[in-house]
Amino acid sequence: MWSDKVIRQFATVPPNPSENDFLGQCNKLLSTLFPADSDFVVVPQFIPPDSPNAVDFLVLFEVMLVNKPVLILALRPPSHQDILSKRWEADYQVRMRMVDTVGQSPSDSNRLCPIDTLYGISALGTKLCFYTLDTKNANADIVPAAIARHPTRLNHVAPVD
Repeated sequence: MWSDKVIRQFATVPPNPSENDFLGQCNKLLSTLFPADSDFVVVPQFIPPDSPNAVDFLVLFEVMLVNKPVLILALRPPSHQDILSKRWEADYQVRMRMVDTVGQSPSDSNRLCPIDTLYGISALGTKLCFYTLDTKNANADIVPAAIARHPTRLNHVAPVD
């Protein structure tokens, strides 16, 4: 159960919110889970809209351990859960950020994740999808597996709920 302080923060989200309306709430939640007096640091990462890595959202949070990411949280507005392409983009962006964070191989000295499992969360409002990636295995797949696109018809490549 979440603390009253965290619950109060999420209760202030307005109707029809944008991802910006969740910034304080997510920061409060992450700062509760990863307190300032721990070895973890919660860092907002702003991606410019013209960046090749930007796919229609302004911010993601990374939880760092020794200045290296161990958790990636990408925020999107709840309205995106009703749009197939927006769900796909949210899923794709978290996956690509995880791949980029792990580096080329587990023995890569430039590997960014300092722990054996990198964690990711894609948030469409308060709907969450959790991801993991084994950072020790160069052939590891991100879990859950991506849903393949159908070659000739529209299909749901990211779940609605």
